[in-house]
Amino acid sequence: MSITAFMNQKGGVGKTTATINLAVQAALRSRVLLIDADEQGSLSKQFGITNPKTSIKEALLGKPFEVVNVRKNLDVLPADGNLVDIEMYLTGLVGREKKLSKALKKIKDDYDYIFIDCPSNTSIVTINALAFADYVVLPILLDILSIEGIDHMVKYITMIKEEANEDLSILGILINQFEERTKVTDILLGEIEERGWEEILFKTKIRKNVTVKESQAFRKPIFDYSKNSTGAKDYVALGKEILSKINKLEKV
Repeated sequence: MSITAFMNQKGGVGKTTATINLAVQAALRSRVLLIDADEQGSLSKQFGITNPKTSIKEALLGKPFEVVNVRKNLDVLPADGNLVDIEMYLTGLVGREKKLSKALKKIKDDYDYIFIDCPSNTSIVTINALAFADYVVLPILLDILSIEGIDHMVKYITMIKEEANEDLSILGILINQFEERTKVTDILLGEIEERGWEEILFKTKIRKNVTVKESQAFRKPIFDYSKNSTGAKDYVALGKEILSKINKLEKV
């Protein structure tokens, strides 16, 4: 069983889309739990979950909660706007960074994979997600602001590793909306190499593809919307690469 968090403090980088499509792909053969940890609830809405009876907020507060089954082998722990004030409730509590780990202790072994869509910030909810996770995937766009943000994210993850979760590892940096064979692409890939991040860059990149945006608009995973599209093929390749990396790390 492995727990992977998808994290970037910057919004609009395709974090939620990547989390959903990889989870749906994994659920074809394995039991999967998707955790929506973002107060915007975008992941939950993509599965038609609005105004859930309980959410990740209840889990963080130590209250009873329910997961929602959305398709075969795939459950969702949803989020909604009620999560926005969670910081106020958790401030000052002992062990507040481990509330999610404690809440999910009894059910986590029911799943082969758990994927967490982190909020686009470094709040107490993000800390809880990273304190619970085994691995982190950092989705970025190939622009200079995203590249400059990698240093901040790596330092933040290192802090969590030192203070709250010594088993946490960065699985890789994922480039979304990738455009091949352009001058600026070559320049920015060179920038990543110069900064020393090439080693943890996923070989698979999610190419810029209109069907990915269309699938979001129709609230469908890419595999349901257009299984033969470039986007679907990229996510299949990424899923295989992620599984290979996890297997190698767990054998060490």
